[in-house]
Amino acid sequence: MKREEYYLASLEELARRTAEGDTEAFAELYRALLDGVYAYIFFNLKSREEAEDLSEEVFLRCLTNISGFDPRKASLKTWVFRIARNLVVDHQRRRRRRTQVALEEASLGYTPSLTEHVEEEERHRFLRQALSQIPDLQRQVLTMKFFAGMDNKEVAAVLGKSEGAVNALQHRGLRKLGALLEERGWRE
Repeated sequence: MKREEYYLASLEELARRTAEGDTEAFAELYRALLDGVYAYIFFNLKSREEAEDLSEEVFLRCLTNISGFDPRKASLKTWVFRIARNLVVDHQRRRRRRTQVALEEASLGYTPSLTEHVEEEERHRFLRQALSQIPDLQRQVLTMKFFAGMDNKEVAAVLGKSEGAVNALQHRGLRKLGALLEERGWRE
């Protein structure tokens, strides 16, 4: 059995145990998926606070609906990221209706120097701005693949697309993102 297959099988086992009321299994599941879920949400919403809130909502929904999870229909990772994607889409719709101006969040982590902190924040802001300029499906694919660490098969399952379509969306998204970054003078 491949390492990834073992990992997915163990997630499915954790889901089964969680559905049976095993809180330790849910804690392990949470630890295994939180970083990827958070990264995916953060790079779609551009706000640490919103990403933290929605990440918690993803796992709350996961916990309350785990008995409805069917491993024959999708892997647990796909199921969780489908919840995350739906929450992101709903949140973006609500945000558009409210028409509030979002403020950039300040970094809460320790940085060795002010200059490094400013440069890092600028690179993140620059990348988030460029990502916001590419079509939604391309952005979804790029954030799932590169920030949440998902493969084409998993992304395809979350989006309800073929792996070929995901590959094409990734290719077009990377080309568009590269062009936007180059326009802005970012050649790193």
